[in-house]
Amino acid sequence: MNLKNHIIRLTNICLATLLAIFGFSNCEDPREEYGVPHADYNLKGKVIDKSDSKPLKGIRIGFKPYYPEAVLMYGVPPTAYRTYDADTTDVEGNYNLTDHFSIEEIQGDTVTVYVQDIDGAENGLYQDTIMKVDFSNAKKSGKSTDWYDGILTVEKDIELKQKTDE
Repeated sequence: MNLKNHIIRLTNICLATLLAIFGFSNCEDPREEYGVPHADYNLKGKVIDKSDSKPLKGIRIGFKPYYPEAVLMYGVPPTAYRTYDADTTDVEGNYNLTDHFSIEEIQGDTVTVYVQDIDGAENGLYQDTIMKVDFSNAKKSGKSTDWYDGILTVEKDIELKQKTDE
């Protein structure tokens, strides 16, 4: 019995030593981080009439989601798992749009934006449009930490064409 206890004690010491060696060997810098790169994307500027450069109020600007794996199930497109921010232009045509995106929600450094006339005929009827905005040369601000890249800001004036009766 004494020999059996001695073998069990020796085995326990060996296992404890191995666990101590391999268990603490991963506590060094640099450590691996898990997550997804993300940032706050800010788009601001003015919406104007293309023909006479007057500012347009009542125009909605919003981020449009990007779904690379959009698969139809039973003929029905998938619904967005979250809504994206939108802003409406003021009297001077100014807008300021900010939303938080992970790298999976954008295409490279490009974000899709929709522009939509929502005030009816109040200031004229304008064509809705979808455009791509490049954030590769965006102005960075805010504190970048780990996976968070801070706030990326692009200033862009948007020109809209009036609708024509066809």
